[in-house]
Order: sequence, then structure tokens, then C-alpha cells
Amino acid sequence: MGGGGKGGSRGADAQRAEEAARQARIRQGTEAIDKTFGQFGDSFYDQRRDAALNYFNPQFDQQYGDAKKALAYSLDSKGTTNSSIRAEKEAELQRAYDQNRRDVADKALSYSSQARGKVEEARGDLVRTLNASGDADAAANNAVSRAQMLSQPDSYSPLGQLFSTFVAGLGQQAQLERAGALSNNAYGGRYNTGLFGPSKAVKVSE
Repeated sequence: MGGGGKGGSRGADAQRAEEAARQARIRQGTEAIDKTFGQFGDSFYDQRRDAALNYFNPQFDQQYGDAKKALAYSLDSKGTTNSSIRAEKEAELQRAYDQNRRDVADKALSYSSQARGKVEEARGDLVRTLNASGDADAAANNAVSRAQMLSQPDSYSPLGQLFSTFVAGLGQQAQLERAGALSNNAYGGRYNTGLFGPSKAVKVSE
């Protein structure tokens, strides 16, 4: 029985040594993962946000410029460029500008947040796989592969028409007020801005 006890002790020692070696490989693999994923710091996520802003901002500025032109044309064609109507409509456009600017900033920030989430998810997957397999070399190689994928640039879709409600509102109000003018105010909007009554003469270049 003493020999059996010694054999059992040697078996337990072997198991402890094997587990210690496995834990060492896990530590080695974790260090490799952390080293590879060290590139994903705050500056990486800031760059994701900034890249999205660089894509969206020119579109935003173009749309805002078009909305300003549409308003300016409406005001000028009715001779109301220096009226209270101008102040009201410009305030309305400014509110649309502020809201849409915030929306674009939030949209760009979402690319940063999504990137952070993907990186954390990928690292968690790698660590879980490493803990199950104890294969440090595979963990190191997989970390490099996943990091390369995560470093690929984002793809973007163009912005929608952010100022469409404002511009459409100008057109809708124009129709209502023109209908009112033609029907002696039998038809038309609930209020009259003065923008869209009978037009003043506009000279058209030939």
C-alpha cells in the first residue's frame, strides 16, 4: 500500500506540474494578447471619431449652405430681407443647424464606441479561448489576426437630407400662402409669413 501511496503522490505532483505549466502558458498568451491590443488606446478611438467627422462634415456643410441659399432666395424674392420674418426664419434654421450638428457629432462618436466594443469583445474571446486551450502560441497568432481586422478603416454611408424638413417647410408655406393670395385668403395657411404672397418682379438675365 505504501508503494501505491507513492505512486499516487507522484501522479498528483505530475498533475500539479502540468497545471503550473498550463497557467504559465496562459499568462504568456495573455501578455501577448495585451501587447498586441495595446495599440487600441484612446487615441485609436478618437481617430475613429475624427475620421467619421471628416467624412460627414463636408456633406453637412453643403446641406446647410443649400438650406441658407433656399431661405435667402425666399426672403429676397419677397423683399423681406430686413424684416422680422427674416429673423424668425433664420432662428428656425439655426435651431435645425444646432440639432443636426449634434446628431452628426453623435453619429461620429458612435463609430468610436462601436470600435471600442468590438475590441473589448475580441480580446475577451481570445482570453476565453486561451484559458480553454492553454495554447499561448495560438493566442498570440490569433491576437495579431484579430487586431489587423479591427484596424481596418470604417465604411460610411452618406448623410440623409438633414435640412429637408426646413426646406420642405418653405415650399409648403409657399403653396399655402399662394393659394391664400389667389383665393382672397379663402384657402391657405393658418398664418402668413409674408414670404410667399404675390412676388415682386425678379429680373431674369437672358
